[in-house]
Amino acid sequence: MIDNLNEIYFSKKLFGSEMWCVIGILILYHISLIIAHSLPLLLLVSFDGFRHDYPKLHGPLKNFRRLEERGVHAEKMIPTFTTATFPNHYTIITGLYEEIHGLIGNQMFDRKMNVTFEPSENMTDSNWWPYPSIWSINERRKGARSGVVGWPQNPIYLSKYQPFSRKNLFRNMIDQMINWFNDPIEPINFGAMYFFEPDLTGHRTGPYSINMTNIVRECDEHLGYLLDKIDINENLRQNLHLIVISDHGMEQINGTNNPMYIEDYIDSTKVKSYGAAPVMNIFVQSENDIDIVLKNLSKIPHSQSYKRKDIPERYHYKNHERIGDILLVLDVGYEIHHRPSYGKKKYDLNLIHGNHGYDNQHDSMKSIFYASGPQLKRNFTLDNSSSLYNIDLFGFMCLILNIDQCPPSNGSLENIKPFLIDPNRINDFNRRMQKRTRVLIIYLIATISFGLILIMAIIWLIHSSRNILARKNNLRSNPTKYTRHTEYEFSNINNQKLTSTIENQQV
Repeated sequence: MIDNLNEIYFSKKLFGSEMWCVIGILILYHISLIIAHSLPLLLLVSFDGFRHDYPKLHGPLKNFRRLEERGVHAEKMIPTFTTATFPNHYTIITGLYEEIHGLIGNQMFDRKMNVTFEPSENMTDSNWWPYPSIWSINERRKGARSGVVGWPQNPIYLSKYQPFSRKNLFRNMIDQMINWFNDPIEPINFGAMYFFEPDLTGHRTGPYSINMTNIVRECDEHLGYLLDKIDINENLRQNLHLIVISDHGMEQINGTNNPMYIEDYIDSTKVKSYGAAPVMNIFVQSENDIDIVLKNLSKIPHSQSYKRKDIPERYHYKNHERIGDILLVLDVGYEIHHRPSYGKKKYDLNLIHGNHGYDNQHDSMKSIFYASGPQLKRNFTLDNSSSLYNIDLFGFMCLILNIDQCPPSNGSLENIKPFLIDPNRINDFNRRMQKRTRVLIIYLIATISFGLILIMAIIWLIHSSRNILARKNNLRSNPTKYTRHTEYEFSNINNQKLTSTIENQQV
């Protein structure tokens, strides 16, 4: 009987503990939902190498059309030069030109570190990624969380992160992202995803192949799967902003049967070259050799070579130490390679039929832009008379996420103004940013002033301390002399008058 009573007592106690745990979890769940719902929601999706005209070349793409009808769309978006994967993805999340953020190619050389950047080898060094990205800025706010799946950058330190792997199925990546947005305890309010297609197929078979048609339509199906996942979730359907972009386009390669090699035009003992096939940064060991190296490089067919100071301003690609003494740029559709005998990687050129990295103003290098959400118009297309650059996306995302403390970027909010239901939001956003800038300037001035006052006070204290110490040392070394100087001494005249007065009084 007593044993039964004990079992009942402990079972009730256990049930009570479990009940309070459940209640605690429910409270935390509702608190997290309140915080999450108070923050704007944004998902950024990048399809690598998705050329702006693929919907026309390989369509119809019903799901890209579906997204276009429910939101805004640009006929084309202009990437940064060079039109390569790693530099442009870093530009998208920082809003900076390549010459500013320093990631100037998929392969590059840093003179100060004496290290070469190779995505497959040493990209984890944080020196390659010095600027804050949109997801880290988002997480600085109370209750805000970011999640990233497969973005071409490493390392990434976030609340939720899944590194890149080609083994990850696209739909599994989408499921993971949706689960993060719906997390009952720690939901994200910003997410970013990266798909490596159709870039891989573009390199292998070119932008006009039947293989490309198949993979582009497969990407369309993946987008449809994502849209369906969003639509069946009331919170995401009502509140999520979705941006779908690419980093660059793709061009058919010419001359693969007759490849050109950089070593045929330079002396490799005096010159080092780094970069992808369409663009190379040339470092010359001696300044005296720059002119002759430039002359030899000018003999390369279908190319232009520039001294660093002469690189066209529109590239925004000259003001960084990782940019070489000479820049070699191939015409669209042409490549130049390294000979494997010089210690470089060997490529089977018969398997390469498409490439990018060319002039960012060339039409085949331009990328896609689609977006939807409660702050954006519906069924609106920006025509070709207006320009949209991928450096504009950073400010656009700050605006959507309502982040006031976004650092300056090279983009312009004016370029995304036509997409907004309320264009005045940009004016309000700019006013808040200007106010923040003024406060920051005042704070800096006050900090500098306080620092100067503090420095002057320290100098005065040091000077005073030295004087006091000097007096003490003098006192210790010659106390008699110090005493005579401190006593009152009569002058000779005073002594005479005093003596005379005393004598008269005595008489």
